[in-house]
Parts: sequence; structure tokens; C-alpha cells
Amino acid sequence: MDQTEHAWWRRGMLSALRNDHRTSGAGREETLASAIETLAGTLEEKYGRPPLGWLGDDNVRTSVSSADLSHVRQACRVLATHKVLSPFVTDETKLLQNLRERNGEEQMARKILQTGVASALWMSKDPALTASRMVRAMAYDHGSLGWAWEETKKNTDADATALEVRTRKCLYHAIFSAENVPHLATTTCCSVDGVPWFPNQGEKFHINVTRLKALSQGDDACVLRVERVGK
Repeated sequence: MDQTEHAWWRRGMLSALRNDHRTSGAGREETLASAIETLAGTLEEKYGRPPLGWLGDDNVRTSVSSADLSHVRQACRVLATHKVLSPFVTDETKLLQNLRERNGEEQMARKILQTGVASALWMSKDPALTASRMVRAMAYDHGSLGWAWEETKKNTDADATALEVRTRKCLYHAIFSAENVPHLATTTCCSVDGVPWFPNQGEKFHINVTRLKALSQGDDACVLRVERVGK
């Protein structure tokens, strides 16, 4: 899966580089893409091996699962892209948007994902419960190494919170913080997981999915909430 995903990433990155006069011409886009891959590999050697002290806990890690390593690999590629392209794309806002598009916010990919989520909600007898299960699945997929999601509120009353999950640890944020660019988490998990799955669905399905806090925005935790509303 990682190899297939990387092939899609490289194809998309080369296309983006070719469409920008600052990064194209005379084979520059190929050179930049290769530079990103090389630097990403170096960073993966740094962050993908135990004991992973950069996570900020005292536990000595003796191994890293393939799922955790996949997240480390993605974070390192984003970090490498930012480092390599910053001298060329000096507008940080545009560079961050480029990174988001390479990590799941590309318009067609986002539309396909949101259509699938909307279909699941339409077929559900309890959209709030279905949305809660989706958010729980996201937390489970993240694993326990780089995150520590906990349910802090759960209530099935008609007008009450259906689910709230919180974590004070994020693998992406930890790696980016170690490199003094914590805001890069807004281009990865923050822009892809959870809340972005449910745009403008509240009125249709009587739910509201929000990110109340985000480590990438300087908060002390990431907090996601699924609520029943207006029913």
C-alpha cells in the first residue's frame, strides 16, 4: 500500500511542480522530487527507529509497527517537501496548501471521500452514532504509539453530545515540533482526519462534527466532538 500511495504522491507532486514556473523547466521538477525523496529517507532513519524519544514519553520503544511506521514515513515526506520547496515557493500559505493537496485534500479525492461518508450517513438509522463510530475508527487506526485518544464524553440522549475524543499526543505534531515547524500538522492529520469528512452535513443529518482544540494551533490537546443537533 505504501508503494502504491507513494507512486500516486510522486505523480501528483511532479504535476504540481511542472505547473509552477518557480519549480519547473530544464528537468527541475524531477530534481526537486528526487531531493524530497532522498531527504524523506534520511528523516525516516532519524524518526523511524526506537527508542523514539521525540514522542516525549519515558517509555523505551523496542519496535515500531508497520502502521506506525507508515505515519512516520508520511510525516517525514511532508517535512522533506517543506524543506526542499521553501526556497522556491516563498509564500508559506501557498506552500501549505500544496502540502495539503498532496496529503488528501486534492479536490477529487476529497469529493470521493465525502460522498462515501454522506452515503453511509444517508443509509444509517442513527447518523450521529454512525459518525461517532467513524471518528472512533479514526482513533483506532492511529494506533497507540503516536496518539493516546480517550473518550471524555459519551451520551445518547437526543440533544446531548454523542461522542467526544481527546488526545494530548500526536505523532505528526511531535515530529514537526522537533523540527520547529509544528504548524505542518495542519497539512496532514488535521486537514484529513475526522472533521473534514463531514462538511455541511449538520442540517441534513442533524449532527455537528467539530474540532474544538488542535495541538497544531497551539492548544494543549486535540479534541473532536460529534453532537446531535436540531432534531
